[in-house]
Amino acid sequence: MDYKLACEYRDVALRREHLHASGKSISETAVILDTLEAIADPVFVAFRHRPLSADADDDMILDVAINGNADAIVTNNTRHFLEAGRPFNVAALTPAELLKSMRERS
Repeated sequence: MDYKLACEYRDVALRREHLHASGKSISETAVILDTLEAIADPVFVAFRHRPLSADADDDMILDVAINGNADAIVTNNTRHFLEAGRPFNVAALTPAELLKSMRERS
């Protein structure tokens, strides 16, 4: 994770509609975000490979994944990441697909 991506996640997660949907308070959500940030590997985005995705907002995520040598991006919106990540060997998986692959490996 890089600083810009952490800020974006925090901004989105703390929006009223997302807090309402999750049933979590601001402080509960902040604890989750703090925990994710604490365990995330920091990534320095040295190279920006743009444009990559049909959705320009997704390029920031692709930049972090590519520069961080990620195996996959986990998202419910895989369509913008499938083709863009392929040349860099970055897969796009839904959360369900990730969990299934983890179960199959163990």
